[in-house]
Amino acid sequence: MGGYATKYNVSKSLLHNEELRRNVPETRMYSKSVLKTMLDKYNMVYVKPNSGTGGKGVMRVEKLDQGSYKYQLETSARTFNSFDGLIQSISKKTKNCPYAVQRGIHLLRHSGRRFDLRIMVQKNPKGKWETTGVIGRLGHPKKIITNVCKGGSSKPVEFLLKKHVSNITEYTGKLRNLGYQAAIRLNKTFPKIKEIGLDVGIDRKLHPWILEANPQPAIYGFKTLKDKRIYQKMCRYQRAYGRR
Repeated sequence: MGGYATKYNVSKSLLHNEELRRNVPETRMYSKSVLKTMLDKYNMVYVKPNSGTGGKGVMRVEKLDQGSYKYQLETSARTFNSFDGLIQSISKKTKNCPYAVQRGIHLLRHSGRRFDLRIMVQKNPKGKWETTGVIGRLGHPKKIITNVCKGGSSKPVEFLLKKHVSNITEYTGKLRNLGYQAAIRLNKTFPKIKEIGLDVGIDRKLHPWILEANPQPAIYGFKTLKDKRIYQKMCRYQRAYGRR
């Protein structure tokens, strides 16, 4: 998947599959006009480094009432009275590398904190794709991202979804299938991949959105689960395809 697995290229690949298309938020390369168009369309977007990892440099940008705008980076938020003021500030952050603009998804919350899910999909020792685990990532209360390396915490899916979903087993089954289908599709575009960590956001209507696909994802969050066999299987599969 390497350096070609940018946010934009991943989105473009997934959109080739008609069934997956409804689970992929619109993602376009950043420019002043693209940001304006997407804010007018969605009111909230995420501006992300096109090839970044770990949530570094991600901004949440909002169009507010009466022509004002706001963005947040890390724990710092700024508000502007005009789009030009917003773009001047954001452009200082984006000048050193390509960025992408992604439709913002209003994520479900637990105790006021946003959360999303990490779906781990790997090639098993027979070379077939298999969803090996799903875990929740509960965001830092003051941050817009859920990454564990940025202050988020790993939680069981059942713990985070119990207030939102009536049949968690059935719902996670659908998520596991979504991960499997996404891996099949991405493998056609990126033939060398052996594992993918999908970041999936759940909106208020319980619709899942594939926010990112990470090659060589960190799996240490799965260590925290009560069922230790999940993490052990992931490690076993990684050894089989040569990741240490």
